[in-house]
Amino acid sequence: MSGALRPSSILIVDDSPETLRLLTALLRRGGLVPRPVTSGRLAIEAASVDPPDLVLLDIGMPQMSGFEVCRWFKQHAALSPIPVIFISGRMDNDDKMEAFRVGGVDYIAKPFQDQEVLARVHTHLSLRQLQVELLSHTQDLEQRIAEQVKAMTVSQSATIFALAKLAQTRDDETGQHVERVSTFARALAERMRALGLHAGVLDEAFVEHIFQTASLHDIGKVGTPDAILLKPGKLTSEEFNIMKKHCGLGGDTLAAVLKRHPDNQFLRMGVEVARSHHEKWDGSGYPDALAGAAIPLAARIVALADFYDALTSKRCYRPAVSHEETCQLIAKGKGAHFDPDVADTFQALHAEFWQIRREMHSE
Repeated sequence: MSGALRPSSILIVDDSPETLRLLTALLRRGGLVPRPVTSGRLAIEAASVDPPDLVLLDIGMPQMSGFEVCRWFKQHAALSPIPVIFISGRMDNDDKMEAFRVGGVDYIAKPFQDQEVLARVHTHLSLRQLQVELLSHTQDLEQRIAEQVKAMTVSQSATIFALAKLAQTRDDETGQHVERVSTFARALAERMRALGLHAGVLDEAFVEHIFQTASLHDIGKVGTPDAILLKPGKLTSEEFNIMKKHCGLGGDTLAAVLKRHPDNQFLRMGVEVARSHHEKWDGSGYPDALAGAAIPLAARIVALADFYDALTSKRCYRPAVSHEETCQLIAKGKGAHFDPDVADTFQALHAEFWQIRREMHSE
């Protein structure tokens, strides 16, 4: 209201020409810009074209009462923040209470005192300005936080991927296995979410987290001896038991980090994926013999993504299995090896899986 700032405009709504004249003169003396109108309809038209900074509103007007005008303002997003001060000759407490119920911020009784009107108008203009500044500050702060979180997420993703690739270098025949499993897992989660499965769990954050955490599913293999990890033939029972320990090792490693950051949902999912991606729906998997819904959802999704990529990839101990045969094995494993929902979703996406497999082929 001073310096280079434009004077605040005040919409005055009253069917009394004398009241409009008095308030117009008063507001001008107070350094404000009065905009007098004689009806609620005219007030709505004027505010819609050029929203005022504040409204002085009479109650008892023909055709459209002040209460109706205020309700209309509060129902429109662009106008609802504008402070409305009722100025009326009605002294009944019910009228005053209704004025506040419909959204008024103050109530001035007629006949009014000039200094009281100016004081209340300036007070509510100042409060409104503080609200605007606070909102602007909050939005700016949220933007800065979002940018910082994004930068941290990018850094976190790069670190995670580096760790996953470090584990993968132990068995370089898997090529882009980490990237493909992450891509497959995200595709499954996105389609399941679109189908309305596991509502309340499968949200946008879940999809983004599983894309990152899927890359950590085999991180425990850093502790698997090369003689077992790279053995060209079938593993013995003893060797297989050692191989299976990579799930517990990976899960325990990430769980130790989670203890330091217990509210980190990404790490929590990472623990679930690393530990439980070899569990089976019927309880015959490892390391904990979990069954059905006891297996974390992220691990159930990654289990199928990992299975598909592992079978369709050439390994040191066998050639790659065809896409068609792999699809048949997944269908056969529905309800036994795989969560039925995940298996059904794969069947709807199998062509997309094969396309991803060909585009990310590295062998």
